[in-house]
Amino acid sequence: MKLLIGCPIYKRDWIFDHWMACILNQSLSVKDIGIIFEASEKDEDTLSKIEFFRSRIPFAYFEVKYRSDLPHFEHRDNGRQWTISKYANMVELRNSLLATAREVSPDFYFSLDSDILLQNPNTIELLMSHVKDGADAVNPLMFMTPVGTDFPSVMTWKDQDPQKATRKNDYPIGSFFQSDVIMAAKMMSKDVYENVDYTIHVQGEDLGWCQNAKAMGYKLFCASYIYAPHIMSPLMYEEYLKSGDTRKEIYQLV
Repeated sequence: MKLLIGCPIYKRDWIFDHWMACILNQSLSVKDIGIIFEASEKDEDTLSKIEFFRSRIPFAYFEVKYRSDLPHFEHRDNGRQWTISKYANMVELRNSLLATAREVSPDFYFSLDSDILLQNPNTIELLMSHVKDGADAVNPLMFMTPVGTDFPSVMTWKDQDPQKATRKNDYPIGSFFQSDVIMAAKMMSKDVYENVDYTIHVQGEDLGWCQNAKAMGYKLFCASYIYAPHIMSPLMYEEYLKSGDTRKEIYQLV
């Protein structure tokens, strides 16, 4: 199998059809793609949509792992409030997905959040090509707020200390560049997904993963010429369907 996509998911029925359509529209055949979800048995609306696609699309691998041992949290239009306990839950979910990846052993592992739309149909193959060319892990450009461009999906360790990350105002958006921290959608080489775990970090489990990657000498990159809309709520999704995401046009991204 070329690629396994790992995704924690909860209460995302409002966007799941579109999320899956973006994967089905990728230039990489679904026969080369596997998907693994970490989900809640109580999330019937999302699960029914997952089962709809599972029964109709010939993915190379498809699994849903039900996690009744952990609380699940829904993010709606009133914003997102993260705490250390929630980060700890995400660490558990993402490491469980990594464990499955290590068992299945695909050529690449793609950690993809359930509110990221791969609107460019070449996203997966472009990210895989960068890994083939030597990047240990790479993400496309997303923004971590509903509006504005001050919070891209990359960060920089403050004074090279992985206990604290910040954002600079001069990232070369539109190019391929090395970054201390990448998040939300990470394409990993086999060597990386086999060796780097998530861990708790005060700024989120993605930073804990990047901290561990740094300690092991791996190099992370952002292919910021590829844009993937981060749709953070049903209200934002309604606006996206009406008007798109103008941040892509600002940077003239693909």
